[in-house]
Amino acid sequence: MARRYLIIVALLAASALAAPTGAGAAPGDPPRLGMVCTTGPEFHLTAAGGDVETPDGNSVFMWSYQVTGGHFQSPGPVLCVNQGDTVTIHLHNTLPEPVSIVFPGQEGVTATGAAGPLTGEAPPGGDATYTFVAGRPGTYTYESGSDLAKQVEMGLYGALVVRPAGHPDQAYGAGTGFDPAREYLILLGEIDPDLHHAVETGGGYDATTRHSRYFTVNGRAFPDTIQDNGVPWLPNQPYGALVKVRPYDPVTNPLPALIRMVNAGSQNHPFHPHGNHLRQVAQDGRQLTAPGGADASAEHFAETIGSGQTEDFLFTWTDQDSWDARGNPFPAGANPPSYRNLFFKDGNTWFSGSPYLGARGPLPATVTSQNLCGEWYFPWHSHALNEFSNFDEGFGGMATLLRVDPLGGCTGYPVSTKVLAGTAKAGAFTALGAADTLYFEVTSTAAGTSDWYAGFTGVPAGASNLTVTYTGRSSVPVGTTLSLWRWATGDWVPLGAAATVGTADTTVKRAASGPLSDVIGTGGQVRVRVGSAGGAHVAQGNLLVLNYDAP
Repeated sequence: MARRYLIIVALLAASALAAPTGAGAAPGDPPRLGMVCTTGPEFHLTAAGGDVETPDGNSVFMWSYQVTGGHFQSPGPVLCVNQGDTVTIHLHNTLPEPVSIVFPGQEGVTATGAAGPLTGEAPPGGDATYTFVAGRPGTYTYESGSDLAKQVEMGLYGALVVRPAGHPDQAYGAGTGFDPAREYLILLGEIDPDLHHAVETGGGYDATTRHSRYFTVNGRAFPDTIQDNGVPWLPNQPYGALVKVRPYDPVTNPLPALIRMVNAGSQNHPFHPHGNHLRQVAQDGRQLTAPGGADASAEHFAETIGSGQTEDFLFTWTDQDSWDARGNPFPAGANPPSYRNLFFKDGNTWFSGSPYLGARGPLPATVTSQNLCGEWYFPWHSHALNEFSNFDEGFGGMATLLRVDPLGGCTGYPVSTKVLAGTAKAGAFTALGAADTLYFEVTSTAAGTSDWYAGFTGVPAGASNLTVTYTGRSSVPVGTTLSLWRWATGDWVPLGAAATVGTADTTVKRAASGPLSDVIGTGGQVRVRVGSAGGAHVAQGNLLVLNYDAP
């Protein structure tokens, strides 16, 4: 039952952001971040009721569409189809009044069911079916066409995505290509708990007194919005809204992210994404073009998204000032402020302690940092302050975060080494942290083998795309193999074939495969083995680096 009182709690959301969520998603599991599609073109949906959680300790009774036979969820599933598909949606109604679905922007929709004011309705306990051809690519809504002021507010809505025929990596036509791994949904809504309480208890409600107290992104209010998709403590709100990108690079990261913004509420929302401008390429499922078909997209600093409106943006984060500690340090006399001159809210921060992307610096001993590897965070939020709150307590509500990771991903350096075969001759493992003139040297055994491993700690559970890079040389050319220690079975897993390391520095780069949970131990420990075999030699390690995507 929805509780109509406010419980003030400390919003220590950041601690949950870095909480372990398990290893990378198994095949078929939804991604931890980004838009989650329910793929058609045929769908079976059920209109049902259930509760959602708010960050202030409250819960609210909602209505929503859910996949038939699945779990209650709010908002409804993201329906993804291809241009030209014949889309069929079967609706079953378990609610106490007739409900329906309308599809703004779609043409030629046919419906079965009882006659309703806008379309065919499913009566209580009954069914209706809707069919149309997805003629145009774009981002759309679907929502109830029955008693809209009540039922859409109660949560009967979702997003519909139509992908261009033959071009799943484009939002629309030419010029709208994007990185399919960086597709995000920002679905805005609002909740008046008095209306929801009245519907739950069968009481009366005066629509003229409506006062929204919660403002949501993808069915959650900040700080819950920055949690992963499908976290177990939000079972009825499966969609997160954290946007994660890397700086633009013409070779390694040339494609923008795609941001699909949808306003399913009855109010207009002034939404402001910090960190960089977004380029709007479409509105209401129509690509922005000038007469003659010329590109009419434009950069936006902020955007008021009208009720029922959808807008699509391409987003590229450019490291305009090259905030790199080695490439562009602060000029003399303009050093960054010490952490002693900074304020840390509730002893919690996303700040790394360094102003440089990919670098970490000192923080007070009493402060909990949620920063994993020097990434940057920017707020994306409503500029209406009442919407940037939970029941009038800020900050919360219609907000999420943009996370900018270092271009090469998170980076780890050895914290220890152990020689397995041969003898440590000179240098220290700390020399492996930079490609410089310092080396960690191992003399081979009489049999001509040198074998040692370096330990890394702090690699978070759920990390993905782990890559090992080793730069070294040898007194004579030798075959060198990189391996990872597999904790589950207690053996070494070679990363590809051996590479020949010669008398000049040679770089060997290998990517891990298989479940990364097998190679990440307690405390985030990863062991990388460097084994060389040939004639008697001295192996000289210059650089050993782990790169990974942190959750």
